[in-house]
Amino acid sequence: MDTSGFFSSFSGKALAIIIAVLVITGLAVPDTYLTLHTLWSKNNETYSHGYILLMFVIYVLVTDFRWQKFSPSFWPVPLALGAGLVWLAANAVQVMLLQTLVLPGVLWCALAAMVGIKNSLKTLVPILSLYLALPIMDVLIVPLQNLTTWVNTKLIHAVGITAFIDGYDIHMPYGVMRIAHGCAGLNYLLAGVCLGVFYAYLNLQKLSLQLRAVALIVLLSLVGNWVRVFLLILIGYESKMQSELVYEHGFFGWVIFAILAVFFFFYAKRLEKKDGEFTGSGDKPELKLNGKMIGALVATMVAFAALPVWWNQNTSQTNQDTVEVNLPSSLEALSVAKNDLARIGAKYEGHDFSKVFTGRDTDYRLTLAVASYFKQAQGKELIYYANQPAAGITGKVKITVDGKPVNAALTRRGQVVFWIYRIGDEVVTSELDGKLAQLKQIFSSPVASALILQVDCRGKCGDPEEVAGALTPQIKALYNTKVR
Repeated sequence: MDTSGFFSSFSGKALAIIIAVLVITGLAVPDTYLTLHTLWSKNNETYSHGYILLMFVIYVLVTDFRWQKFSPSFWPVPLALGAGLVWLAANAVQVMLLQTLVLPGVLWCALAAMVGIKNSLKTLVPILSLYLALPIMDVLIVPLQNLTTWVNTKLIHAVGITAFIDGYDIHMPYGVMRIAHGCAGLNYLLAGVCLGVFYAYLNLQKLSLQLRAVALIVLLSLVGNWVRVFLLILIGYESKMQSELVYEHGFFGWVIFAILAVFFFFYAKRLEKKDGEFTGSGDKPELKLNGKMIGALVATMVAFAALPVWWNQNTSQTNQDTVEVNLPSSLEALSVAKNDLARIGAKYEGHDFSKVFTGRDTDYRLTLAVASYFKQAQGKELIYYANQPAAGITGKVKITVDGKPVNAALTRRGQVVFWIYRIGDEVVTSELDGKLAQLKQIFSSPVASALILQVDCRGKCGDPEEVAGALTPQIKALYNTKVR
């Protein structure tokens, strides 16, 4: 490898192209990038290593010349189009995890368009390592939390600390310490795997030695977290829960990780001696840009960005002023009220439009609420865990009213609530069916609404089916209430 100067040790063209790909992708899917920024900018959290990992991946790609042999290919174009379609589907149902998972794939498609499929396979290690900074790794939290609790239970018994352990809670004479999700050690494990993977990739050639290096850092990361938690328990016990470390211990864990990392590097150096002569990153290639390469790269990026850009343009054209709620004859006796959703106990985060109607029907006071979304985003969506059709709902059930399924529930205020979801022209009752309806109408950008009928019978409501029997026409009318 040519090391005559700093600027000769990396490829400026590769760096410029990678940065351009990242920028173009960010412009196409800005909300997804914003989610990653929020995730990566939280200090001492699980994915706080995200920006460092991204910079190191870029560094590795631009200094490793083994893959930088321009051999333009249009094969990645349909793969990039598929990635755009996956992003669009994930955005339609607001599954942010899937939206982030396509991003490393888009970068790999761009590299493959530059250098061909064969050469791009040499970039898979750094590209796949980006998944170590994506929230897919959250699946490891509970198993690691359970393992940390088990190990520390054994250690507490071994040293004779007076404590009662109930699940994740450690009851000591001076207070309670909890092995929470943050104590699972996922952040240290991910940082360790990143360190081991890149060290093995850059310094070792034999697969067996690479696996040994990664296995060692995984073990050290796990042991380091167990030691960290146990030391905090000891400190809490001996200080009678007065030590500041009991409450602020993020940096403490990284100190332990750094100490154990030193042992890793000593062992890794021994592995290098057992390895064959390392070929390094190769000689700096002559990367001559040509029309075919530029065309393949542009076609790949356009293939990915086309659907997200179209989606953003299409949904931004919806005008709130044009929305109308058309009530069927069975609900025409209701009149528009000045109440908003909060006043009636309904909650739909970030809704774009709402309207409330009130009126009486014999012994019942009826409140009809409509909450609609024109453009949904993470946390601003119809199907969301924090949303509710009324306050204090208990005992949600699904009932059938004259052949029409509806959701029903009682409230602590003695109301009965009935509700359905309308996505475009399709009416559903379950959250899963609502997501699927949004997916099926992905290219029409339908208005998504919750239609809610609250029934107040002065605290004398029977079960939902009894009330539904008396208000069958009004409940069925939810299906014919149009939001356009």
